Amino acid sequence: MQKFQSFFIFALLFSAFAASSLIFAHGDEDHGETKAKTETTDKGTISHSARLGELELMFKHPFFAPDTATEAQLFVTKFATNEAFTTASTAVEIESENGMITQATVETSETAGVFNIKFPALPDGNYTVRAKMTYSGETDTAVFSGIEVKPQTASATETSGMSWAHTFLIGLIFLIVLALFGALIYFVLHLSVIKEETVSA
Repeated sequence: MQKFQSFFIFALLFSAFAASSLIFAHGDEDHGETKAKTETTDKGTISHSARLGELELMFKHPFFAPDTATEAQLFVTKFATNEAFTTASTAVEIESENGMITQATVETSETAGVFNIKFPALPDGNYTVRAKMTYSGETDTAVFSGIEVKPQTASATETSGMSWAHTFLIGLIFLIVLALFGALIYFVLHLSVIKEETVSA
């Protein structure tokens, strides 16, 4: 009986260790205070961040597909407080490698400090997006380089599928650990009852 109890404890500890290793391991993800200039989520959303004086701009967009119009968003906040900045006008343009500049359509959204941006269909290539902010009588420009317009590869879809599988695996391991923990509690309580009955007899 004691050996069986030891086995349950060992299985519980091993499962908990395995689950924690999967949950807290995220490859080369940066957990430091410095925010990356460009980030890509598992869902395919790409974010570019830049500081512009007292402002912080975040430009978010999906993958740019060739010859396809693309919608993006620009978030403008105060760098010190992260409050939405609403007293600025915005103009956005995108420039190709050969110097061709295309103006994007900018619309103010219902959310303060958020602008909806519509880009026309563009051919394959690397681009630079410039967001010109006019506020307090001045005009500053934030530059977001390395914007790629290319067909979406199969690897992007596979990455999304792997992310779903990873989440499912973590949930499964969590349920196993929970079941083992419940079984251990039941086993300990049941053993205590047997001992009490033996002593009473």
